[in-house]
Amino acid sequence: MAAVRQSSMPALATDAPRTIRGTQPGLLDPSQPSRLLRFVDAKLHFASFDPKTAFADEQEPDIHSLNITDTLPPPKRVVIESTQKGVSFWRFVPRARLEEGAPDEGFWPRLINLCG
Repeated sequence: MAAVRQSSMPALATDAPRTIRGTQPGLLDPSQPSRLLRFVDAKLHFASFDPKTAFADEQEPDIHSLNITDTLPPPKRVVIESTQKGVSFWRFVPRARLEEGAPDEGFWPRLINLCG
């Protein structure tokens, strides 16, 4: 019988959450950059685009004259792809498919618990 050698490496905590931060896709899935990016060296940034920011002063509704039934267009979620040369492209982020019983998508941008 062969002897079993004990590892001197400490055991990893399995219940500690991993944190992924930054703008570089592919940290969990190496094929992700080829599926998401137009350019290999690009970074992704997530933001909200508020359509009201494109209004000129005379077009924007007077906030003081609005009543409870008036609705303003909601901000839209966007992803901005930026290259190292400073060129940027942006796209709208589509709505998520909701699980049964989920009332909405929640806030944006949001923290996501992966594999937990």
